[in-house]
Amino acid sequence: MELEQLTPRVYHLPFSHSDDRPSLGYVRGDRFAMMIDAGNSPHQVELFLRAVESAGFRHPDFVALTHSHWDHCFGLHALEIPSIACVQTRQSLEMVSKLQWTPDALEKNAEKGIVPRECVPRIRLHYPQLEKIRIALPTIIYQEQMTVDLGNCTCVLKRVTSPHARDTVVIWVKEEQMAFLGDAVYQELAGDTWVERPKKLRMLMEQLEPMGFQLCQPAHQKAMTKTELFSWFQRRLQKTETMSEIADANA
Repeated sequence: MELEQLTPRVYHLPFSHSDDRPSLGYVRGDRFAMMIDAGNSPHQVELFLRAVESAGFRHPDFVALTHSHWDHCFGLHALEIPSIACVQTRQSLEMVSKLQWTPDALEKNAEKGIVPRECVPRIRLHYPQLEKIRIALPTIIYQEQMTVDLGNCTCVLKRVTSPHARDTVVIWVKEEQMAFLGDAVYQELAGDTWVERPKKLRMLMEQLEPMGFQLCQPAHQKAMTKTELFSWFQRRLQKTETMSEIADANA
């Protein structure tokens, strides 16, 4: 696989639905380079670093996490660079690091709702030997927002409200007018069901609107413009309102 260019300084390794791989970002500054998210496994990290080398770029100096879900951070231990995350992501990964990774333990944690049932076969696919899972903890922690100057290229890491996860962060590359959204745009996985949270989605829209980006890259779909993103949000809200009206009418 090769890096795809999104803007003059921003690239990504594309997502893959079949392999449960999220998009991994690469931002080139004059002094430093940043990787966005650490992937679902050391294998995805290897694919990413090969693509960086193939493009003739330097290896990343930092990796920033958008949230703590397994497909975005289980590759972290394969990276020997400083990692950046909000305090809530660090706390979540601290809890995950205490879990046992055996077939029986994974099944029990799925029954308890600690690991989403939907994720179990996907984790098993990437880790036939579950004991090889290693949870690395982020090394640079911030509260609500952090700014990283890569050299004429500024990345603003900002925690936002999202239906998907409580520790959601978006990364706005200011000079490039571009943002990595991770899973911020997606619904909440409650048990085995994807659930829309209209209030949180509206709050997310309010928080994203002032950010000066024209292009955005969600973790599991193609890049889109800010206008396309907000149109998608509005369609989802309208659908939720329609379903609510139908339910009220049938009550």
